[in-house]
Amino acid sequence: MKKLFCVLILVTVLVLHQPVLAWNGTGHRLVASIAWDNLSDTARKKIVNLMRQAPKGNCLRELFNANDGEREFFVAAATWPDILRGGKGIPKQCTDLHKPEWHFKDRFWSGVSGDSQNPPKDLNRPLAKVNAVERLEKFRSFVNGNGKVGDRAMGVAWMLHLVGDIHQPLHTSGRVTATEQDGDVGGNTFFVGPTKIVDGKNLTPKLHGYWDNIVDSADPRLPDEKFNEYIARLTTKFQADFPKSHFQNLEPGQFDNWAIESLRNAQRSAYPKTLKRGQVPNSQYKASTFRIAEESIAEAGYRLADLLESIFGH
Repeated sequence: MKKLFCVLILVTVLVLHQPVLAWNGTGHRLVASIAWDNLSDTARKKIVNLMRQAPKGNCLRELFNANDGEREFFVAAATWPDILRGGKGIPKQCTDLHKPEWHFKDRFWSGVSGDSQNPPKDLNRPLAKVNAVERLEKFRSFVNGNGKVGDRAMGVAWMLHLVGDIHQPLHTSGRVTATEQDGDVGGNTFFVGPTKIVDGKNLTPKLHGYWDNIVDSADPRLPDEKFNEYIARLTTKFQADFPKSHFQNLEPGQFDNWAIESLRNAQRSAYPKTLKRGQVPNSQYKASTFRIAEESIAEAGYRLADLLESIFGH
């Protein structure tokens, strides 16, 4: 049994070092990579040392590879909460930690992006009590406290991830329509391609997935470009296109304001008249989505760095 467990952990490490797409992988790594560039050495070392004390076998500390170094561990750790969703080689003791309701804070609205006849309108609907913003508040309060070191280590990894999540506009949006009275679950019921059913499963592309995958789709890896090189190239590009000085007010630690700002991006741009159900979005929509993603990821990286620096930088 012990030998089998070690094999599972080894497979886990190998799997986790493979590229995972978009805001479930590429985007989250970019947020963390930008944050790393804007952290002090003091904060970096404290954060890495803490996360390396995560409980053994929970798929977080196993992400550390001495050959890669501390930066790569920090960047990979931002994907840990999505790794808990499961997959080949991921042990049950990791998937048992999966918390799907922690990844978003959907606010409800109706309307069409950019339509003066039916403009976006906020709706007064109850919000989930447990959500990404509420979790960020909780983690901020104890990650540098006196609680169990393993819990604090996992809390930091969740913070790396959730700051990225709430900057993905469809992680903050529940658009209500005549056929979706309870909202479209962040674009998960809005299909953007021909119907595709495989082995009884609906694999038709969803709007949420389109936004998740926009970085890899709009600016893909170059031939023979290693994944770490790809992340490094885009980290440089995103910070050059949107330097910290571009953002007039990062609203340090104002998590709910960040989520509302992200919602406004969804309302302004995610649902224009030109977007049709069952059809692949046009090139103009793709370019607009990538531009929003690039700016949002850069801003998330700077905000994450400021947040972590305020906790660990002294």
